[in-house]
Amino acid sequence: MKAKVPETCASEEARADVDRRSPYRPKYVPLWNNLITMLGLFAVAMAVVLLMTFGLFSMVTPHANPYVDIVGFLVLPTILVVGVALVPVGIFFKSWRLHRKDPEQRLAFRFPRVDLNDPKQRAAAKVVVLGTFVLLPVVGLSSYHGYHYTDSSEFCSKACHAVMHPQATTYEHSAHARVACAECHIGSGASWFVKSKLSGTRQVLVMWEKSYPRPIPPAITELRPARETCERCHWPKKFFGAQLREIVHFAADEQNTRREIDMLLNTGGGDESTGRAEGIHMHMALSSAIEYIATDELLQDIPWVKWTDAAGRELIYRSDGKPSSDPKPEGQVRTVDCMDCHNRPAHKFRSPGEALDIYLDVGKIDTTLPYIKRQAVLALIKPYPDTATAEVQIGVELTEYYRDNHPEVWAARKASVNNAIDGIRTIYRSNFFPEMKVDWQTYPDNVGHVLTPGCFRCHDGEHVNQHGEPISHKCHVCHTFLNPIGLNGDTPVIREGEFAHPMALEGGHAAIRCDGCHGGRVPPVPECAGCHETQQRFRSGTLEPFASLDIPADPMADVVDCEGCHDLAEPHTIEAIDSLCMDCHEDEEERFEGMLAGWKSEIDGLLESAEARVSDDQRELLDRLRAAGPLHNVEAARRIIARLIDPAPTNATPTEQTD
Repeated sequence: MKAKVPETCASEEARADVDRRSPYRPKYVPLWNNLITMLGLFAVAMAVVLLMTFGLFSMVTPHANPYVDIVGFLVLPTILVVGVALVPVGIFFKSWRLHRKDPEQRLAFRFPRVDLNDPKQRAAAKVVVLGTFVLLPVVGLSSYHGYHYTDSSEFCSKACHAVMHPQATTYEHSAHARVACAECHIGSGASWFVKSKLSGTRQVLVMWEKSYPRPIPPAITELRPARETCERCHWPKKFFGAQLREIVHFAADEQNTRREIDMLLNTGGGDESTGRAEGIHMHMALSSAIEYIATDELLQDIPWVKWTDAAGRELIYRSDGKPSSDPKPEGQVRTVDCMDCHNRPAHKFRSPGEALDIYLDVGKIDTTLPYIKRQAVLALIKPYPDTATAEVQIGVELTEYYRDNHPEVWAARKASVNNAIDGIRTIYRSNFFPEMKVDWQTYPDNVGHVLTPGCFRCHDGEHVNQHGEPISHKCHVCHTFLNPIGLNGDTPVIREGEFAHPMALEGGHAAIRCDGCHGGRVPPVPECAGCHETQQRFRSGTLEPFASLDIPADPMADVVDCEGCHDLAEPHTIEAIDSLCMDCHEDEEERFEGMLAGWKSEIDGLLESAEARVSDDQRELLDRLRAAGPLHNVEAARRIIARLIDPAPTNATPTEQTD
């Protein structure tokens, strides 16, 4: 007898039968079978294969390649993650497209029923589990190494080689060459890491468009405080005492004369448990604080400084002539830390003179080659379009100089000259980068004050506080010089004292900053003509562009030297110079007294008259005449002014023409 089917069961079977016969029954469409998903699966497969290849390649390659590492640590993991993400995107897109094509269509895409007793499901589960265990470590390991690689010096310098080549080159020769770039430029912590990576994204776009500036601006205003980076290794507060510093200079004369300067640098510190609180590091090591305002991007022009002591007392120093109570000037406000003085700790571009001093001192360039210091500096500072051209021209210029001016040296010591050329080329490659418009003048180095203002940005004697007290600019505040005074047998005898300049710095010369004469170019000869070549050549009648006017030499050029008219201990005035004239012409007082003042009045009148009558091009010649000092050659000044006013050839002086 046939069993009776319950009504509920019968109705379910009936509905199922209707569904099977219905044109709208669920359709089991393979949603993974679409272009997007297939591309994602292909990307995953290729990324896995390439990552395994990259891993094997890294194991057998002794030296890392920054460009290969970018692909392995960054590009391939990104492709892998994107490929995995494309799989569900393709499935969703296909289901959406099918539903849009037939809104009445019900898709039978359901969550799968897991039944590991089913051989097919068991096989699929094995693939998924195995793939997961393979992909997760690969992605995780690649991401970890990618994170560290983006913080590595290789990534910062070599991966962005064209832009950061100058910084990378100087970094490799610095005392911080074993410190990763990120340790100073980013430091520890998530916030600065995120900030740097966001900034890096913008920089990648700038690199892609090649719209980056040349040269790259200095990063000092973008760095985090030095207390969070520099002081992880250096603790200024714990420094104390003085440090011995030896500086070697070679003159630009024929013998390349060597001069050694020994001094004690008063570094000091701010912790009385290790030594007296004093010295240079007191700028930032104590509970006091120093703030300043810079009006330029390179932080060189500082008109306002504020010092606040531990008790809250404030001293405001200004160099703009305004009272301390006036509002602050416009500009960048900074609190002094390590980077305000040590602003080029890992990217120092040496000047030609400084680099050559080092090479000459250690014997990389022969010091017995005549004028090698002078000629090397002249070859280095010439403008070149690129490094390759510079290396060729440096060789040509040095070769021609010794072959034409010192043929005996060229014939007997050609190997020494060629070795010097190689050294000079190395100096150029390490410090000059014409493609990025970078050399030693691009980024001022604030340690010291020889090539740039440096310490004298504030310690110039012109920053005065509300009590009329200036910031000290005395040498002994920061260093004590050890001057040799003789020998005790074979032992040198030294004496502590002030800096002994090769030329006496008296009068107006005592107020000239070091960088006013020493700019890294040809070092000045320690005599008047070393700095005042323009005036010397005008006096001798050989100053260009006036030499073509057939100007005469001053009648006293070979009789009276510079010191005969200029007493450095006296004020630089007409009256002071006129009094020196009378030392020789005291028997002819009526004839010569006041002569210099008369000449000055005459020349000033001629210059004023010429200024109103000459063209713009000729006005440049008048400026050149003023710079040369017309009183150094009065007759030549008269003739030049007359020629500018009346270009017609004449040998008559203005006085003769008037007569």
